[in-house]
Amino acid sequence: MKRAASLLVLVACLAPAAPSRAGESTCNDAAITRVVKTRLAADHVIGQFLIEVSTSECVVTLSGCVESRDQVRRAKEVAKRMVRGRVKNALTVCTIAPRRTKATRRS
Repeated sequence: MKRAASLLVLVACLAPAAPSRAGESTCNDAAITRVVKTRLAADHVIGQFLIEVSTSECVVTLSGCVESRDQVRRAKEVAKRMVRGRVKNALTVCTIAPRRTKATRRS
């Protein structure tokens, strides 16, 4: 059931948008953020790190710290697979990157 709900959100995020009126957004930024956060958290390599995800006008921004350049690339790849829009990668490599805890896994 959870997988089906996630799939519906994903399809809604990735479906071509109808033409919009001036000033209207053609995508659901909140849904895109939710899907990307879920996929990053589920990844066995980068899911352990606190990666912030924000979306504005269909542009996804990743920020926070990870421990290697490979993890920076992997985070961008995971996010890019989930959205058709642009992914801005503002992740940095830190000696000791903050990790997810039980409390942060819920959010």
